[in-house]
Amino acid sequence: MLSISKVFNPVFKVGIGLGVGIGSLLAALPAWTTPSPVFDPILEEINATATSPARLPTAIPTDVELYPSFQNHFGILAIRLDTVADCEDSSCLGLGIVSAPEPAYWPPLDADDATIVELGNGLQGYAYETDTISALHWVQDGTQYAVSYNEEMFSLEDTIAMANSMISEPPITEVPQ
Repeated sequence: MLSISKVFNPVFKVGIGLGVGIGSLLAALPAWTTPSPVFDPILEEINATATSPARLPTAIPTDVELYPSFQNHFGILAIRLDTVADCEDSSCLGLGIVSAPEPAYWPPLDADDATIVELGNGLQGYAYETDTISALHWVQDGTQYAVSYNEEMFSLEDTIAMANSMISEPPITEVPQ
């Protein structure tokens, strides 16, 4: 089983009548997002087990084959796209996505070490760059999201585009409050 620390330790410090009928029908419909097909093997399980809202990018800008996996642990959803199947090592990480409850501190305590990034819908993100695995963090609707990326495969601009596609779509999961 994947460990959250193995996934992101390098960067993640860190109506009436007809109205009732239509309302009931709409409440039962799933969110109509279209995550990238790379997530297809794990979508059903994410929807069945997620303990926090999940937002996924609509496209992943790479030609490299990526293998998805995920873990739910104490309200944190961690999704990995690895370059090698069934890998738990950070050297295999192509892209990682975390959703967790909004932290008590926001902006992050280490915001001075980050680059502030203006994202869609008026949100502000914080980009942390390292030598190999970098990350972009933001808070939306009471949930903190982080996208960690392998700098050999993705640029900050790629990551901002993926984050904006996540921001502009409703969550793929609705978690009861």
